[in-house]
Amino acid sequence: MNRSASALLGPFRLVRPLAILAFAACLGWASSQTFNANTYYQQCLRFEAGGDFETARQSCINALQVDPNFDNAKLALARVELALGNYINAETNLKPLRDRIPTAEPVVLLAEVALLTDRYIEAEGLLVTAESRLETHFHNALAGKINFLKGQLASQRGKFSEASSHYQQAITVDSLNVEYRLADAQLRYRLGDLKGAIAQLEGYQELSGDIRNAEVRALLGKIYWSMGELDTAAGHLETALALRGAREIDAQARDLRALALIYYGQGDLQSGALAFREASRRGNMLISFFNSTILWLLLLLVLVAIHLIGESRIPNSSTLEVVEGPRLWTVGQVYRILILSLLLSATIALVYSVVGLKNFLAILTPLQSTDVRAVFLIVFSFFLTVFTVRQVQSNGWDAVEQLLGNSRQFLLGIAVGILMLAIMLVYLAYLPSSGAMGSFYLKLSRLTPLVVLAIIFLPLTELFFRAFALPSLEDRYDRLLALFISAGLFALVLATPVPILIAFGVGLAEIFRRSNSGLTPFVAQVVFHVGLVISVSFIPWVRSLFMF
Repeated sequence: MNRSASALLGPFRLVRPLAILAFAACLGWASSQTFNANTYYQQCLRFEAGGDFETARQSCINALQVDPNFDNAKLALARVELALGNYINAETNLKPLRDRIPTAEPVVLLAEVALLTDRYIEAEGLLVTAESRLETHFHNALAGKINFLKGQLASQRGKFSEASSHYQQAITVDSLNVEYRLADAQLRYRLGDLKGAIAQLEGYQELSGDIRNAEVRALLGKIYWSMGELDTAAGHLETALALRGAREIDAQARDLRALALIYYGQGDLQSGALAFREASRRGNMLISFFNSTILWLLLLLVLVAIHLIGESRIPNSSTLEVVEGPRLWTVGQVYRILILSLLLSATIALVYSVVGLKNFLAILTPLQSTDVRAVFLIVFSFFLTVFTVRQVQSNGWDAVEQLLGNSRQFLLGIAVGILMLAIMLVYLAYLPSSGAMGSFYLKLSRLTPLVVLAIIFLPLTELFFRAFALPSLEDRYDRLLALFISAGLFALVLATPVPILIAFGVGLAEIFRRSNSGLTPFVAQVVFHVGLVISVSFIPWVRSLFMF
């Protein structure tokens, strides 16, 4: 090769080493990128395991920015989003992974999202798919998770025995998973199996050696509180409060509210006031109180206003009428009987709380409150009926004939009772069971002897609210005011749910006015309450309406 050709080809001789260097640089860059993505992913897993989900989320996002096709990082991000309550983001990340990852995990997480967003049929189908995948790609932790989700699904449908069975299977697979233990203990607690709930939680503590879990301590405190063991309950809740993180403000407020009621129940007013003050700093307790009582207070004000309007319409008269024979009782006598019955029943309920349950505030204590309310309603119904019958007789009337009247509308009472039952079940199913709208006045998920007695006695109150109060109110005011006052007093006594109770009261009052028979609304109430007990006993879905 001559010199000129060699000079011409000189630059091209540098191409090969440069290409090799460029290729090596690309390999290094790719290796660096892969390493960084995996580093971020490992950080995400560590933060997730430690419960720092916000930091874990950012680490997963960093990993995906480096490598957008990193499926394991997307799966971890979906888990973190789910833990943070970002269900839409979690589902968006999971859907593409369902086909790309053959294991059961993406499907299990999709089922969890569907369950948390009340898509129960979809959740059930996804769990079936997850179980089929588990047959070819078995994973012990996922098997436990599937049973846990099946337990939650059964619980939402009111199939509590089935739910407990699934929880037990999940615990058998993963006995150290505190989430499964808490779910089973919470279900047992709501069903009244307090000893079983305690055994589940204390069994976890003994097996794992973990006595510093705040949720376990808080639930133990709540259970012992419900059993009336206030000292033990206070100890657990105080420990739970000390274990809470600084960010767990809502949980701290719940613990402090419970502690305040426990201290007051023990008669320790100073500690109770301190706990309430600390709870108020972590949330507006007045808002919480008014959310649950606003309609009741509003109804009370409206009734006072209606009475004032009614009284203003009565003409002044100085004429003294002498009535021979049976005479109608007065509105004053109606209220005297009502107030006296309320005072007696409240006193006896308080005595039952102090002597029987050793808790001044049993009316505000979980589970115990249902029996205290039942005692109140039993005593109230009894005295209200006795005083009503005595007043009717003292005014010269035959009590049975005046309060019950004819039996020609018996079948109408049955039909109205069935309609009331249907309306109440629809109301509880589709409207909030707490807060301003209110839940049912008795927790029928636990049919204790006192609750059953209250259900038997309550229909007797119809003799007062309709057959006794309505004629006197209508005589003093007018028909519309009398109807609403009668219904309003009925709703005030039972307290919740106010909208439905007013509607029932107005309807029953109008039926009485048209039929002139106290037997019709009485039969309607009997059918309504007995129908509730039968439905709760034999239909799991109905029972679930009174659980949450």
